[in-house]
Formats: sequence, structure tokens, C-alpha cells
Amino acid sequence: MRGECDFIKPAVTAEDRHTLSGSVFVTVKGAGHSISGEQPGRYTALLRAFLLDEPLPTGTG
Repeated sequence: MRGECDFIKPAVTAEDRHTLSGSVFVTVKGAGHSISGEQPGRYTALLRAFLLDEPLPTGTG
């Protein structure tokens, strides 16, 4: 999960994704580095779907 306006460069996130095989990359539109504080509803929905092994909610980014 990465905020669209995150200060961490996309290349770093891409490296993390490569390291974690089978991972899914989600960009949350309109969020910065603190997705949980800036967009708690989207953050919670994504986290919940991940933990319950459910499809990711639509409109997440």
C-alpha cells in the first residue's frame, strides 16, 4: 500500500514488491505517507480485505 503523494520514491516500493513475491501493489489516490491517518476508511478496507483474504475493495486507487 502506497499513498499517491508519498515522499518515499516509487522505485523503493517497487523493490519491496519484488522482494515480497506474490504481493499486490495498491496506490491510494489522494493519500500521502500516512494513509491510515489521511484516509482511514480506505486504509481499513484494504487492511481488512488483506487479513481476511478477500478481494480488494474497488475505488482504492
